[in-house]
This record gives sequence, C-alpha cells and structure tokens, in this order.
Amino acid sequence: MSYVPEERMRDGVVGMFSVAENLVLLNQGTEFSSRGFLRLGAIREHCRDLVERFAVKTPGIDVPTANLSGGNIQKLILARELSAEPKVILAAQPTRGVDVGAGEYIHSQLVAQKAAGCAMLLISEDLDEVLALSDRIGVMYEGRMMGVVDRADATVEQLGLWMAGVGAGAA
Repeated sequence: MSYVPEERMRDGVVGMFSVAENLVLLNQGTEFSSRGFLRLGAIREHCRDLVERFAVKTPGIDVPTANLSGGNIQKLILARELSAEPKVILAAQPTRGVDVGAGEYIHSQLVAQKAAGCAMLLISEDLDEVLALSDRIGVMYEGRMMGVVDRADATVEQLGLWMAGVGAGAA
C-alpha cells in the first residue's frame, strides 16, 4: 500500500533530507543494503532513474528537498510511492497547491496506476479531480456518508448537494 499525503512537507518528506534520501526513505530492503551497509551506488542510480521517470525538476539528487517547488515535492513523493508497485494507493489531496502542469502529470500517473489494476482511494475537495479520477464517488459531510454513486451516474448538482449536507444520507 502506498500513501500520497495531504500535507507533503509535514507527512510526505523530510525537508532537510536530500532528494535521494527522501526517495528511499521508506525502502530499506536488500536492494539498497548489504550486510548492514547501504549500497550508495544502487541508491544513487535508483534515485536518478526516479527523478527522470517522474520528471522531478531538481538541480541534483543531493539538493535538500525543501528547496524544490511544491509540485516537484509532490512528484518526488509520487515517484517514491509508485516505485514500490503498490496494490492500493491512498491519495489525499494529491494536487492541492501544485501548478497546472504538475497537477496534470500527477493525474496521468494515478490514471496509469488505476489502468494497471491498482486500487485507489482518493480523498479530495476538488470536484474536477474527483470526477476525473474516480470510478465510484462517496461524499461525506460532517462525518456522515451522504451518498455513493458510480461515476457514470454522478452529476455535479447531486454531488454539490451532498457536499452541502443535503440529500440521501441526511437525517
């Protein structure tokens, strides 16, 4: 399972760590260590590959992650999480605060994962994002499930009413 957090600087990366350190933060498998020692060459090669594959704009993998833009930090998190080849992705506000180009790139990566059979739970306040990425949509309001609908049957009007606390689950 992989997690793309809502608060990227608080929950997704360690700002003072380098790009490379953040890319392997959760991966201490045998691929990157041997007999208790880090395999620095393998780590650097892996990180360079991820930076290139996920179009992370950075002067280098040794740069502190806090020096990157929000969109590039989010792409770094996505690179780390998706490189683990998860069966399930939990994505919370994956494009909040990123520029349009980074947002489109993030969406394309999530759609590709879904097409490859990965299950995704998307949590988002962005209705366009929800409609673009979801197969089924559930709306919660003040801790109550207001309704669930297949994407094909969803209307902006119905979702808006549920988001305002009006409708199916309201009592």
